[in-house]
Amino acid sequence: MKWRQFIEDYWELVKKNELMALGGQVSYYLLLSLFPLLIFFFTIAGFADLSSEKIFSELKYLIPVEALQIVENIVYEIFSAHSPTLLSFGMLGTVWASMNGIKALLRGMRKAYGILEKQGFFRLILSSLIVLFTITITLIITLIITLLIHIGEYFSFLRAILALIVLYLFLVFATVIFNRLATNTKYALHLILPGSLFSSAGWLLLSFGFSLYFRFFNTYSLVYGSLAGIIILLLWLYWSCEILLLGCALNSVLIKNYNSEKSKVAK
Repeated sequence: MKWRQFIEDYWELVKKNELMALGGQVSYYLLLSLFPLLIFFFTIAGFADLSSEKIFSELKYLIPVEALQIVENIVYEIFSAHSPTLLSFGMLGTVWASMNGIKALLRGMRKAYGILEKQGFFRLILSSLIVLFTITITLIITLIITLLIHIGEYFSFLRAILALIVLYLFLVFATVIFNRLATNTKYALHLILPGSLFSSAGWLLLSFGFSLYFRFFNTYSLVYGSLAGIIILLLWLYWSCEILLLGCALNSVLIKNYNSEKSKVAK
């Protein structure tokens, strides 16, 4: 298949499925579920002996500082106002609230693939639970490995490269799971891997790009004042969702062409 035709098909799919607007819808629901998701994550992370200080010290390389400060302040406020026991008893409600955003994410991914039929209620709940635990476990394992790779002062660059590779591999792993759940494991691994590789690389570039830009060229504080952190968080969430959906669209075009070529061979 020619690259020009591929790009035209890809852009046509993006427009047809309204992916640029869809990213905004998904990020809105994810924002509403963000803090229940964080409560769940930090509660589970506590069992892995990961303190909030350690977690936030590593996340500052992936999330713009202004946005991270908003999240950090709210998390500390929640955990200081409630005892860990109370939070544990409220875990069921926290998980349920977290799943609303994840369900919106899975629906958005299905639309990006062009899958029209809806998932059954119980299947959607099960898929959302698996995604929730996948996100949590992936983040915890990535943070643990990143913290363990302390090779020494003179090898800090090597440590950063190793941590980046580990993070990328776990992101690919998590994204593959998201794609398989969103499509009801309809497609083989080799058909959803390209979009997963694209989304994972794109998200890393986005996060590092955001962090660098807002560190050196931040004009949002001048324009939005105290709201700058919230605006930056919204932008980061939107483009994070958008990159995932664009990866799904990439898979969709590749699958369509794969099936077309397969039909020609069969004839």
